[in-house]
Amino acid sequence: MCENKNKILVALDGSERAFRTINYLCNFKPFRKNELVLHNIITRVPECYYDLKKEPFSYNITSRVRAWESGYKAKIDEFMEKSRMMLIAAGFKPEAIHIMIAKREKGIARDIMAEARKGYDALLIRRRGGAQKFLPLVMGSVSTKLVEKAAFLPVLLAGVQQVNHSLFLAVDGSKGARRAVEFTAKIIQDSDCRIVLSSVLRDFGVYDNGRMEKPDNYITTAAGQIEMAVKQAREILENAGIPGKNIEIKIIQGAKSRAGAIVAAAKEYNCDTIVFGRKGKSEVSSFDIGRVPWKVIHGAREMTVWMVP
Repeated sequence: MCENKNKILVALDGSERAFRTINYLCNFKPFRKNELVLHNIITRVPECYYDLKKEPFSYNITSRVRAWESGYKAKIDEFMEKSRMMLIAAGFKPEAIHIMIAKREKGIARDIMAEARKGYDALLIRRRGGAQKFLPLVMGSVSTKLVEKAAFLPVLLAGVQQVNHSLFLAVDGSKGARRAVEFTAKIIQDSDCRIVLSSVLRDFGVYDNGRMEKPDNYITTAAGQIEMAVKQAREILENAGIPGKNIEIKIIQGAKSRAGAIVAAAKEYNCDTIVFGRKGKSEVSSFDIGRVPWKVIHGAREMTVWMVP
C-alpha cells in the first residue's frame, strides 16, 4: 500500500452505469492523491448446482452453469482492468489502485459494510440520478441500505452532474457538521476547489393564541451559533490550504424546509456536490440517519452527496 492521505473503498457492480462512478473519480481532481480499492462482490452459483454433475442427465445443465460463471468472472475482470486504466490515465498513481473481487457471503450490502470497517476513510457508491420519485429508485436498493446502515464512515454518493469542483457545505454548529467540514478539508487539501459555506435558519417559532411568534432571544441565539460555526469552518478550510477567495458564505433565513433550502441554494450557486453531517442539530436517536439528509439526498437527485457521520 502506498502512503496516501485517504483510503477510499469504491463499490462497483460491473455494470455500464458503474463507469459513471469511475468517471466521477477521474474528474474530481483532489481524489487523485488518495488510495482506491475497487471492490466488487460476485454472486456465485450455489454449490448444489454442481452436485447435479453426479446425475447422467445433467451434463448440459452443469456445463452451462460453469460457462456462465466463467463468463461473468471474465466480464468483471475486464471491467476492473478498464476502470484501473481509466484512473491511471486521469492521473492516479498505479500503485494507489487496488482491485478486490470478493465472493458474496452474507449479502452485497452487508459484505460491503464488512469490508468498509477495515480501516477505510470513506465509502464511494453510485446513485442512479434522474427524476425517479422513490428513493430506492433514485439510489438503488444496495445504496439505500448502505446509506441507512453505514454510519461509521463517510458515505459518498456519486451523482451524474458534471464535476466543477464546487462544494456546498452545510454547517449548523453540530458535531456532525464540524466533522463534515474536517473531512472535506482533508479531501480537498491544497486544491483550488470552490466552497460555499451555508447555514439555514428555519422559520421556527412558538404558537400563542393561534399565531406563531419567535421567542425573544431566538434570532440572536441562532445567529450567534451560525456565525461561530461558519467562522470555525472557514478557519479549518483555510488551514487546509484552501484560498480565502474560494470560500463563500450563504446564510439562509426564514426557511420552511432546511433540506429544500440547502438543495435550492446549492443549485443557485452551481455546486456539483453537497456535503453535510449525517445528523445535525435535530438529531433523533431512533433514526439511523437524520431526516434532513434523506430529504437532501432525494432532492439533489443528479448531484453528488457526501454524508459524514
